Amino acid sequence: MTFRVGVIGAGNHGARYLRHLVQGDARGLAAAAICRRDENAGRRLAAEFGVPWYRSSDRLLAAGVVDAVIVATPPSSHFALASQALAAGKPVLLEKPMTGTLAEARELTALAEAPGAPPLMVAQTLRWHPLLQRARALWPDLGRVHLVRLAQRLQPTTLAWQRDPAATVGGSVLLTGVHLFDLVRWLTGREFVLVESRQRQIQNPVVEDLFLARAELDDGCWASLEVSKYTQSRSCLLEAVGEEGQLAVDYLAGHLVRRRGRDELREAGDPTATTLPGVLAAWRDAILGRIAAPVTARDGLATLAIVDACYRSAATGGPVEVTAA
Repeated sequence: MTFRVGVIGAGNHGARYLRHLVQGDARGLAAAAICRRDENAGRRLAAEFGVPWYRSSDRLLAAGVVDAVIVATPPSSHFALASQALAAGKPVLLEKPMTGTLAEARELTALAEAPGAPPLMVAQTLRWHPLLQRARALWPDLGRVHLVRLAQRLQPTTLAWQRDPAATVGGSVLLTGVHLFDLVRWLTGREFVLVESRQRQIQNPVVEDLFLARAELDDGCWASLEVSKYTQSRSCLLEAVGEEGQLAVDYLAGHLVRRRGRDELREAGDPTATTLPGVLAAWRDAILGRIAAPVTARDGLATLAIVDACYRSAATGGPVEVTAA
């Protein structure tokens, strides 16, 4: 069976999904329609990929041409679009962050977990990065881990909506921090209980483009988290320090080092490896009932609870508890 997929939000990221669907990178899924508000851009993409264009999600869902949808719009619209698709009985692959606010995340989780609801999966794409999957496989070698450090350092955004106070609902904590929060939860299997965060605007005139956070997990492990989105350079770094060993990963450059005593394991990965085919294949298998969705609405809710704690900490100037998801 082939599922006809509609992509809602066919900007840069939505177009990547379309290319993988058209190229057949996830067997059993096929591009069937796109929705983009910019009519000229939408019609150009529709012609390029050979699918119909719709001005609104309402029209796309009502047309009867899709079996499932990918939502790749700015996060302020995620709740409305995902809940609309679920109400129409369509499985949803929802780009992260799951929603723009914690309150929306709670409501969407309730809808996604209602009896008979179609599958909703959050596209935490870094879980499908080959080097990060390798890091997770090596994690038991470290013994009990007491410290995890993650940092993403990126160029300033070129997306106009991320500099528009009427369009964006958060900065680097919400838009990029969710990657780091989810990775910590996925790698350690633990939950955040305490967060202290500081944020700063350096080049973005509307929202934070630098944040630092210190967190404690429910087993006492500390986590250090950073997003710097103002530098003309890039790096994506993971470190973990356990009682039996250490792990260091540069998942942008493609390097992994695991140390235990005098033993050192070095591995290289493909820095050009793409994660979306794996995400799409997992979503397809969840739709078919072969697996549970690897990243659930409950996972999305947990990351929004951490986002909320970071913003509350910055506002109060001290550590705050992470509100239980």
